[in-house]
Amino acid sequence: RTDLWRRELGDLRDFAAENTGDGRTPLVLAGDFNASQDHAAFRRILYTGLRDAARLAGHDRTPSWPARTTPAFGVQIDHVLLSAGFSARTARFLDLPGTDHRTLLVDITLHQRR
Repeated sequence: RTDLWRRELGDLRDFAAENTGDGRTPLVLAGDFNASQDHAAFRRILYTGLRDAARLAGHDRTPSWPARTTPAFGVQIDHVLLSAGFSARTARFLDLPGTDHRTLLVDITLHQRR
């Protein structure tokens, strides 16, 4: 199933490239990417100009999965990706019942264009 995973990440990369290329269109991609920043397929999405909100807020290695072993063990595979018009002030990972992921809550600001 890794071929499907790579293809889906490639589709997200293509979408991001098409929708952030002019620098004027604000874009947020958020969810379970099943990939950390150590995966080349995920990094290719970032090469489109998107930035990881948790990284901007200083929490780029905070595990989000599996919830039962974090923070001692785990990996961050849940992300909020932002185009250049956004900044991220805070990122928090919260434990919620009924899921094997930790919830990522980020405080973001969309800056006014001049």
